Amino acid sequence: MLQDYLDQVLDVFSDGVCVTDAGGKVLYVNAMHGKITGIPRESMIDRDVLEFTGRGVFDTVINPEVLRTGKPLTKVQTLSSGRRLVLEGHPIFDRAGRVVFCVTILRDESRLEEMRGKIEFQKELLDVFTKLSSAARMQDADMPEIVQSGSMAALCSKISMLAKTDAPVLLLGETGVGKDVLAKRIHRESDRKNCPFIKVDCGSISPGLIETELFGYVGGTFSGANRNGKVGLIEAADSGTVYLDEIGELPLAMQTRLLRFLQDGEVLRVGATHPKRLDVRIIAATNKDLESAIRSGEFRSDLYYRLRIAVLEIPPLRERRDDILPMAHFFQDFYNHKYGRKMSFSADAEKAMQAHAWPGNVRELRNMIQGLAVTCTDDVILPEHLPFAAAESRHEDPQGDMVPGIVFDGRTWKDIMRDMESAVLHAAMRRFGSIPNIARELKIDRSTVFRKVRDLEQRGEKFS
Repeated sequence: MLQDYLDQVLDVFSDGVCVTDAGGKVLYVNAMHGKITGIPRESMIDRDVLEFTGRGVFDTVINPEVLRTGKPLTKVQTLSSGRRLVLEGHPIFDRAGRVVFCVTILRDESRLEEMRGKIEFQKELLDVFTKLSSAARMQDADMPEIVQSGSMAALCSKISMLAKTDAPVLLLGETGVGKDVLAKRIHRESDRKNCPFIKVDCGSISPGLIETELFGYVGGTFSGANRNGKVGLIEAADSGTVYLDEIGELPLAMQTRLLRFLQDGEVLRVGATHPKRLDVRIIAATNKDLESAIRSGEFRSDLYYRLRIAVLEIPPLRERRDDILPMAHFFQDFYNHKYGRKMSFSADAEKAMQAHAWPGNVRELRNMIQGLAVTCTDDVILPEHLPFAAAESRHEDPQGDMVPGIVFDGRTWKDIMRDMESAVLHAAMRRFGSIPNIARELKIDRSTVFRKVRDLEQRGEKFS
């Protein structure tokens, strides 16, 4: 059966194949041989290969020497068209040890260069992913996906819907709310989940290096550069997702190049003359007010509106208090295991954490618990062990109800007053037990209290 289909089998090869007998007569050539040399198959069969050198079609052949020595041989052959081929000749022996055939493999020199380029590209990718993997291992614990509050449940529902599309996504939220986690979730729930996910911290890369980091460069572009060039992070994420953290810090010149990529789907390495088409999804995130940045000339409006196709606003931890204790327990278990501790929180400590404003959001919570795991000698964490307890003790009422300290940085009057009102209502609910009692004790209309509680519940908070 193999004999019957041998012609088709050899035609599959991407290299040319020529078989000659012991006298140098051509017995077989495959289809690719004709494509590479430009000589039809029927013009070569039953002809002596030396005829073609005599007519100037080839400048050299290797069959005679392979047949004479019985050893493999490699040479470069130049066709009359100027095309250069790499020839590999291999002897075939009979049972008596005599050379009966010569099999010659032809490869186009330009194809070898293409193969070298692919190998170099794979090396570049490996270097990029090695660095990214090393950076990822430096993270002790990721922010957990805790979805207890109504606001986060609604947000995760939107993520599941957006993940199935290729639309750019813009994540907005304060520092430490977990934008990285939600970006990874979008990627994980998408059809690109088995392809690269590459995070780029736009605020930490030097302005002088960010162009080559994002878009790469070709060899010899500038002194000191890798002679083989370098793949950019966007190119390395082909078929996958690039997460641009703190995109508000991206220099204006790079904003222009990013906009061009979003519009055309092509990147041009620094020093290159031809762009490369890529299939990459962009997820961007910032804690910056981009509309204010547009007005001040720090951010391009066209890039902003290109990214605003799908916007997800992540609420701060103080607005989803139902997530605080589940997250605290997650980090408690993680650092207990890591440091061999048996740390737990007392009921009063949990109450204090519930009331804290958490200006640093989930990152502040995680770092606080890690700090307690390595510095606190007691296994049971009490309110006085919490680093924010002393600062907030000034706001503690005689009944022990905690009102969070005021955090001004980066927040509006409306945000501050909303948090203070939330804290007061929570404290009043703990003190007086019901909306009618709150209204009576605080001399406020019951419908007003009910409306304020309802507004807070719609933002994900719960009142017992």
